Parts: sequence; C-alpha cells; structure tokens
Amino acid sequence: MARVVGEAASDEHQKLVKALIDKFVKDGLTIRQASYSGYDQPEKMGRHEPDILARNDAEELITIGEAKTCDDLTSERSKEQFQDFSSRQMSTGKSKEKAVPFHVIVPKACEKDLAGVLEEVGVSNKPNVFRWNLT
Repeated sequence: MARVVGEAASDEHQKLVKALIDKFVKDGLTIRQASYSGYDQPEKMGRHEPDILARNDAEELITIGEAKTCDDLTSERSKEQFQDFSSRQMSTGKSKEKAVPFHVIVPKACEKDLAGVLEEVGVSNKPNVFRWNLT
C-alpha cells in the first residue's frame, strides 16, 4: 500500500528524492521503498528511516538514498543518519559482507556544506558514500 506523502515533506525535499529515484532507476536498480508518492514508506534501518531503499537484484545488493535540504543538512538527526547509513553491510545473499552503497543528494547551493558535514562525522572518505547535487 503506497503511503501518501505528508505535509512534513517539503517540495524541495520531494524534488531531491525524485531526482535520486530517477538516477537509481536509470542505473538499473529496483526501487523497493521511498518517501515519495506511489511508493511504500521505507522501513527503519537502525535509528532512522532512509528516504529511498533500492536494490541491485543481480548482485542482491541494497542501496540507501537520503535527500537533504540545506536547512536540515547539519542537524544532529542528519549526522546520525550519515553515520548509520554509511556503516551498513549486507548480511545475506551474493553481496554478503559488502558495504551498502549510500547516496546523499542536496541542492547545489549546499554541496560544500555536505562535504563538511560528511568530514565532520568521519564518513567523507568511505568508498560506499556517494554525493549528488541538484541544480
């Protein structure tokens, strides 16, 4: 059953989520859950729910997507999400023990802020962390 996106999700956030969904689909991933109209709401992974949960079916590898507006980027919640989502590993399947790819998208205006926050929380150099921006 698809969840109706609530008023808490800003138009800007929804544009970011949609851009990442489109990128994942273009890359051949299956969108399992997303904080976007027409999709089931993502389940909690540890302390937080991601914005997008996708899967590379051939590799049996989950991908996590998170969209952040400039206003929310430096919140403690966002920092926890960056640490938690970038530290996940596959526990089953063909990709067992592989690091889960974690993609973060922000507006172009705060891409430098994203780099700073990822550096601050110690995940900027992880090979499974991917940064995107929307112009």
